Amino acid sequence: GGLTDSERADYTRKIGEASRRLSVLVTNILQLSRLENQQIPPRREAFLVSERLCGRALAFERIMDEKGIDLECDLDEGALAWGDPALLDTVWDNLVSNALKFTEPGGTVRLRVRRVEGSVLVTVADTGCGIPAEDLARIFDKFYQADSSHATQGNGLGLALVARIVALSGGSVSVESALGEGSAFTVRLDAAE
Repeated sequence: GGLTDSERADYTRKIGEASRRLSVLVTNILQLSRLENQQIPPRREAFLVSERLCGRALAFERIMDEKGIDLECDLDEGALAWGDPALLDTVWDNLVSNALKFTEPGGTVRLRVRRVEGSVLVTVADTGCGIPAEDLARIFDKFYQADSSHATQGNGLGLALVARIVALSGGSVSVESALGEGSAFTVRLDAAE
């Protein structure tokens, strides 16, 4: 009762942010648990990778505008891959979200889709802070966060979900990173004709 209107608004905003983070954490834990216990059987259908990836990237347009981040795309628009498009949307969301989170204002996020020898390769790269070499082996582990300065913006489950979904899709995920230069995550899926 003794709060000013601005204090009340500030506390309400903080409670709302904490509630959203908690909701994302619970959702991610439940989804990862279902995936690990194979309670979510992935569908296997041919889908246009670039169409799904771009659709998910556009969901982050406001963040890109706020941070002044450029989005560069090099897309094979006809690339078809096998997988569960709805489930793989979680992969694209996590990779694009992380790229934006770790890229400083004025930086660049690059999306690339290409066909290579029976596979479709999807790369999400950024000009962010990069990942220390000693952390690269653990970034797909549950609850592991290489950069603790962004700990309040995540829960350490996003990349674990990425790895599990991609594996269930019959694909693989890899990362290349250099401190101060950024990171590039590449997902390989089986190409469909």
